[in-house]
Amino acid sequence: MADLLKALASEERMTVLRSHFDDLPMGFFVTNCDGYVEYLNDEAAKLIGFESTLEAIGYSLYNVENIINCGLMDAFNSILTGRTFRKEELHCTNRQGHFAILNLYCSPHRGENGEIAGIFGIIQDVTESSKKKAELEEAIYELSIMSQVSEALSSTADLDDVVRIILTGVTANEGLGFNRAFLFLAKENEGYLEGKIAVGPTSPEEAGRIWSRLAGQKITLREMLNDYSQHENDSNSSLTTLIAGWRIPLDSSGAFSEAINLGRGIHVFAGEHTHRETTDILTRLGTESMAVAPIISKGRKLGLIAADNNITGKKISDSVVELLQTFANQTAVAIERSRLYDVQVERARELEEINRQLAESQDQIIRVEKMSVIGELTSSIAHELRNPLTVIGGFANLLVSTGQIDDAAEYLNIILSETHRAETVLHQVLDFSKASRARTRELQFNDLVVETHGLLLSKLRRDQAPPVLQLADENPHIWGNPEQLRHALYQFMLLTVEELTSECTIKMATATENRQVRLIIGFKGREPARAKVVTTLKQIFGNPTGTQKLSILVAGETLKYHGGDYGVEGSQDNLPRLYLELPRYTGGEND
Repeated sequence: MADLLKALASEERMTVLRSHFDDLPMGFFVTNCDGYVEYLNDEAAKLIGFESTLEAIGYSLYNVENIINCGLMDAFNSILTGRTFRKEELHCTNRQGHFAILNLYCSPHRGENGEIAGIFGIIQDVTESSKKKAELEEAIYELSIMSQVSEALSSTADLDDVVRIILTGVTANEGLGFNRAFLFLAKENEGYLEGKIAVGPTSPEEAGRIWSRLAGQKITLREMLNDYSQHENDSNSSLTTLIAGWRIPLDSSGAFSEAINLGRGIHVFAGEHTHRETTDILTRLGTESMAVAPIISKGRKLGLIAADNNITGKKISDSVVELLQTFANQTAVAIERSRLYDVQVERARELEEINRQLAESQDQIIRVEKMSVIGELTSSIAHELRNPLTVIGGFANLLVSTGQIDDAAEYLNIILSETHRAETVLHQVLDFSKASRARTRELQFNDLVVETHGLLLSKLRRDQAPPVLQLADENPHIWGNPEQLRHALYQFMLLTVEELTSECTIKMATATENRQVRLIIGFKGREPARAKVVTTLKQIFGNPTGTQKLSILVAGETLKYHGGDYGVEGSQDNLPRLYLELPRYTGGEND
């Protein structure tokens, strides 16, 4: 009778369990104190891998433990003392070989008299949610990497910095984590890829040293991108040597050309059917597997990134290849921006040069107009004065020739002298006016000086010592109006010769200094000739007479019009000397 009542009580409990848990959307099971399954619903049977719930009744937890390997048997006795047990995200394969990620929760259940009668267990399948969680975490990780790389790229427009940042992101453990990365840039017009730079260790020993140091520094990816350790420069240089100058035709049948033409990243590995050109690439880089991602912007083939795990041998997943392609896309944008920046910088330089040339042209136009006005003005004044001076001189000569005005002879001679002096000035002015009509052209400075020196010699009086001329070995070129320049040089030569040849020796010499050519007029003599030189030059260039002032004004403006200058400077023998300088012509000027 007692066994019958116990059986009825057990049947009633199973009925209650089935009514409550058969349709539960997660696995539920009940064991007795010995660890044998007394009840489980369809979901629990499916997760463990039973064909039916009946097959599982009487199944030992020990056998369940062998399937899900969660440490349940080690905790079994603890549960029977009143404790709970939980394990989350268990990766296991059930009796039928299906993989799943499970959460397991267990707690004791009590009988009618309050004694612990066994274990309640809940099995929850979280495979999909775990996958989505992992995908979300991976996406967040990838976004973090891209964000840090983008931030670093936005801080520079220099192509070398762009390349360094990208390859650092590819090889950094906090980034994509490849062991090595190689960059090839396309020469589209020539139709080939050319090795640019590589990053990574060249041997396992070197990799160990680098990675140990970086691990000890505990720097973030952002810090690494902003200040890439200079310790890697030597190894990177060695690795770069492996690909520097290596040219791969874009129309070949190898993996690099395939990736460029497909426009997407690919996983390349050595195999029996691998194309020979691809095998050659892998052999030269010393690897059996690598990810390759083309750098393409708006259809333009800019280059390619290749990366491998040559040191660790870690398998390259498809997701990492996709992420490398994202890096390559970032590289394309950064390279385009860098090149655009270089174009803008070059354009700014060109505009600056154009503005400088325009300013110089404007100054030259002003000087031309100024010289033209001076020429016209001097010509007009000279012609107006020449006629009355001719008349005055003519009548004075007529009176002197009659011999009937002895008392006025002195005055008439003064009139004749001053008339002659005025006519000399007018000749200078008319010579300058005539010279203004000549065209500018390329000249040889020494030749111009020799011609002018010869003209000066022909005008000297017999009692005047001719100045010595010494020419530089180089005969530099200048650009200008030959007649104007000859007139200007002649006026300065004449001033010094007329005033100082009776006092000292005059030496003229040509020289080239940087971008200037010079005619230097120096003096030699003893005291009091030395004092005379100082006094005379101060008077000529400090307080000149009317005639001297006009000569200096016209000759000086001519030199300045041609971009030159004049002045007095010291010398090694403590005597002042006169210098005339003009800009050296190096070609490219317009007349």
